[in-house]
Amino acid sequence: MLVRDVVARSGVRHGQVTVYTPHTTTSVVINESETGFLNDYRRTIQEAIPEGVYYEHDDHSVRTENLQEDEFINGHAHVRQLLVGQPSVTIPVVDGEVLLGQWQRVMFVELDQARERRAFIHAQGA
Repeated sequence: MLVRDVVARSGVRHGQVTVYTPHTTTSVVINESETGFLNDYRRTIQEAIPEGVYYEHDDHSVRTENLQEDEFINGHAHVRQLLVGQPSVTIPVVDGEVLLGQWQRVMFVELDQARERRAFIHAQGA
């Protein structure tokens, strides 16, 4: 796991590790990385916050803020991000171990369309 590798390389024995994404249509979450759950999640998020319906964010005849010339139609992704999670998670590190439950995994969630993204992992402590 990438997070555990970063902590191991950092030498932090007692502290915390934060995983952060600087994108408004992505999230970092902790959950079980199991095929059935991931399929259930995709289906549920699609049903709860569908694409192809009206989002004022996508209506450039009313929206006047934060516009870009090559803007994606992605109002659904912004709403999904707000309901799904946060841009970061922080996990305790004790005796050099990242304290995740047996089935827990740190996951980067893309809620818009596949494209180049960044995430930062920062370990701190002693």
